[in-house]
Order: sequence, then structure tokens, then C-alpha cells
Amino acid sequence: MIIKLESWEYEYASTIGIRRYTNNWGKPDAPHYDPKKMEDNRTAQVAAAIGELAVAKAINEYWSASIWKGADHAKYKDLADVGTNIEVRRVRTQDGPAVREKDLKKEGLIIFGVIPVPKEFREVEILGWIPAAEGWEKGTQMQYGRMIHKDLLNPVENWKRQ
Repeated sequence: MIIKLESWEYEYASTIGIRRYTNNWGKPDAPHYDPKKMEDNRTAQVAAAIGELAVAKAINEYWSASIWKGADHAKYKDLADVGTNIEVRRVRTQDGPAVREKDLKKEGLIIFGVIPVPKEFREVEILGWIPAAEGWEKGTQMQYGRMIHKDLLNPVENWKRQ
């Protein structure tokens, strides 16, 4: 499914991404991040916010558009990206979204995989969704979690409030 953003949606999601980026200026990347494989944090934050908005638009659910400093992560770590239990994962260099062991602690968590279409991210391909526990069972082990191949995801058209 491809979601095309209206200009105001694009502007708003981009603003949220930029605010996420500026709220964490000076915060070091996680030690396991490989700088050779990364894109700049500003682009990554904007793409992530755009992906979240696209999922919310596609399934008619609330988008939190949350912003906080890294130091406040513990206060907000359980806040869903979309609705009450949806984590949106951007897919950039692999064949599907990631599921992490910590996701299994969040009862009823649903993972949506998205690809904001480069270079401008005015469209987002939504790959589908899967309950995190099912994704963990079916996923391929990677260094920091498991990758859920996009062919294992449920189509967006099959979404009903989980």
C-alpha cells in the first residue's frame, strides 16, 4: 500500500522529525550503531515521523507525534507511535522491519513496517503489520533482534483494531 502525503501532512511530520532531532543534539548514538551504515540523524528522524503519520492515516488511528529528550526516554518509552499499541519500524536496508526482545514485554504490541520513498519521502510504502510476538517467532535472527521478512506481514487491508 502506498500512502501519498498532502503538503500539510508532509510539513507537519517533517517538523516533528526535526524537533526530535534538535531535542537530541549532542546525544551520542547507541554504541552498536555502525556509522558507516547510518544515514544522518536528521534524515532518519524525519523519515521515521513521516512513516508514523502514514500508518496513522492508512488505518485511521491516532498519531502521537511525540517528542522528548533522550534523558526523558524512561518516562515515554511505553507510548505507542500510533494508536495504543502500534510501533512503526522504518525499513531502509533490509527485507522487513525489526522486532526486538524488549517488544515482547509490551502486551499486544503490533509492528508495522514502512518504507518512506526516497529522496523526499512524500510517499510511504506500508509493507504490512504483525503482532510482535508472532514476528519474533517467525523472524530471522540478526545482531540486535530479528528481522521479519516483508512476505510474513499481514496486508494493511486486513487491519482491524487489534
